[in-house]
Amino acid sequence: MSDAAAPRTDITHTPAWLFLLVVAAGCGGNESQFPTNRVYLRQQELAAKFELTDRQRQDIAETLDHLFGTPDAPRVPRLDGVDVAQVLQLDKLQTAAGPVSSDQDGRHFGLYRKHCAHCHGLSGDGAGPSAVFLDPYPRDFRRGIFKYKATPGPLAPPTDDDLMRAIRSGNPGSAMPAFDLLSDAEMETLVCYVKYLAIRGEVERALIFESIDVLEDEYDRLVDWALRERDEEKFETQMRPLLAVVRGVVQRWQNAPGQVTRVPPPPTDWDAPEGIRRGRDLFAGKVANCAKCHGLTGRGDGENVDYDDWAREIVDPQNPAAIKPYLALGALAPRLARPRNLADGILRGGARPEDMYYRTVNGIAGTPMPAIPLRPADAKPDDQLLSSDDVWHVVAYVLWIAGGNEAKVDL
Repeated sequence: MSDAAAPRTDITHTPAWLFLLVVAAGCGGNESQFPTNRVYLRQQELAAKFELTDRQRQDIAETLDHLFGTPDAPRVPRLDGVDVAQVLQLDKLQTAAGPVSSDQDGRHFGLYRKHCAHCHGLSGDGAGPSAVFLDPYPRDFRRGIFKYKATPGPLAPPTDDDLMRAIRSGNPGSAMPAFDLLSDAEMETLVCYVKYLAIRGEVERALIFESIDVLEDEYDRLVDWALRERDEEKFETQMRPLLAVVRGVVQRWQNAPGQVTRVPPPPTDWDAPEGIRRGRDLFAGKVANCAKCHGLTGRGDGENVDYDDWAREIVDPQNPAAIKPYLALGALAPRLARPRNLADGILRGGARPEDMYYRTVNGIAGTPMPAIPLRPADAKPDDQLLSSDDVWHVVAYVLWIAGGNEAKVDL
């Protein structure tokens, strides 16, 4: 498989703001480079009280470049025993990557920088030039955590269909627009590139963690790239555990379609008045306990307000000044993850009934919104868990509130 990019000969005419963005992102005369995840690096160094040397940091950067290439020339890592092409396709990455341009056949390139980088950043860090002005902030892809998906928990990646839906439909109530004017092929290209940035970001975090965890002093090396020519056997020994890390990340993404939560058909009365009343009782009850965060009327005025996982990593509520080193390195000022005001009718992540079922059963990864475990078939009579029919009634009640109906009005 060749790592060479497709020839591009005819640069498109772009508006001035986009040209400035491209230059700012590092797409001028020199090949652009992915910025280091300096915030996570510093967070790990402070936690371990061990600071990596410039050489040790460079080892991480060289390993990432070897595996994934650069923003202008992406690569797909080669892994024994894993068909990486099921997850990442080089031709799609080459179309999404690099400066905004087109070739003589009218094929467009640089789709990520054209449509995504100004919010999500060159590396997918969620800190592009526009990010500071947006609320909520754009998603940081590098942790591999995505909120709105059909798979359960933070460790299960989204499916391609999840990402495609997010690109096509946007995210209501946020600055993420719908890109439904793009062709299916263009959206598939962006889906592939988002996965690429997420996988690369997860691997970078793992290499940072491993470096700080296993290196004993300033002379120790995670991998010595000079050995690649001098002592191939020793070099391969050093690379073996690193490739195992990459393999594990890629396999999680490869396995995502098989982890989709099953959505059973709703009961016949799920959205009838009696079914909505049942949903209201569950919403306020001790088992579902939705009212703890969303309030009894669903207006997001409950007692539970917290940070999401992206902010929680660098926030110390007992020491507000602890955030300063991270802000100096480019971290966005953390904001509280407030529960959704369901009564405003804006349901992020999709307003289809099945979308709401996923949110209820799976939770929203990376946020304080928990998953609600379903009642198993062998549950004891006194087990306080919801059935799938119960979930559908909660969904019906949420949609009732979102439809402009007052929660306290009798149905």
